[in-house]
Amino acid sequence: MMMIMMGCRMPSQSLHKLSNLRLASKRSSSGGSSSPSILRNPLQWYVTKLDTHPITTKCISSGLISGSGDLLCQSIIAKRKQQSTSHELDWMRTLRFTLLGSFLVAPTVHSWYGMLMSRIPGTSLAAIGKRLFFDQGLFAPLFTPTFISMLTVLEHLSSPLDQVVEKEGVNNNDSNNHNNSDLLTHLTDRLKNDAPDAILVGWSIWVPSMAVMFAFVPGKFQVLYSNGVGFVWNAYLSWKTHEGEEERTQ
Repeated sequence: MMMIMMGCRMPSQSLHKLSNLRLASKRSSSGGSSSPSILRNPLQWYVTKLDTHPITTKCISSGLISGSGDLLCQSIIAKRKQQSTSHELDWMRTLRFTLLGSFLVAPTVHSWYGMLMSRIPGTSLAAIGKRLFFDQGLFAPLFTPTFISMLTVLEHLSSPLDQVVEKEGVNNNDSNNHNNSDLLTHLTDRLKNDAPDAILVGWSIWVPSMAVMFAFVPGKFQVLYSNGVGFVWNAYLSWKTHEGEEERTQ
C-alpha cells in the first residue's frame, strides 16, 4: 500500500517542479524583454547605463555636449556674419572640444563631485555653501585655465607642420622651434586675456547652477546636469578662444 502511495506522489512532485521551472523561465524572459531600449525609452536606458557603466556613459555624453556647444557657437557666429549658406564648419575644432569633454572634463568632474559629496554630505544650507565655495572658489579658477591650456595645445598639435614650413621657408629644426615658441606665445596670451574673463563669466553661470545641483540633483546625475549647463558654457568658451580672440586682434 505504501509503495502504491509513493508511486502516486512521484508524478505530482515532478509536475510541481516542472511548473516551477516554467514559471521561473517566464519571469526571466519577461524581465529580459522589459530591459530598457534606447529607442523605446532613452531616459531609462541612460539611467541604466549610469548604473552599469558610469564613467564610460559620462565621458560619451560629456564629449557630445562639449562638441555640440562648439557647433552652436560656430552656427551663431556664421549667422551673425550672414554667412550661414556658405560658411563651412571647422570640424577639427569641434573634435577638439569633443575630446576634451570626454577625456578631461567628464573624468575630472566625476571624481571631483564624488569627493565633494562624500567629504561634505547633506543638503543643509551649510553643506551646500561649503561645496559651492570649494567648487567655484577653488576648483573653477584652476580648471578653467587648464581647459584653455589643453585646448591650445591640441590646436597646435593638430595644425599641419608643412604649412608652417611653407610659410616660414625654413628647415625642420627651425620650424619646430617656431612651433614651440608660437605655442608658448599663444598659450600665454590666452591665459592672460581669456582665462580671467572666462572665470568671471563662469561664476555668473556656474554659481547659481551649482547651488541648484548640490541641493537637488542626485549624485549619479550631477555630471549630466553640469554638462547640460556646460552646453551653453562651451559655446561661450568656443567664442572666447576663437571668435573673441579674432575680434581682439583685428
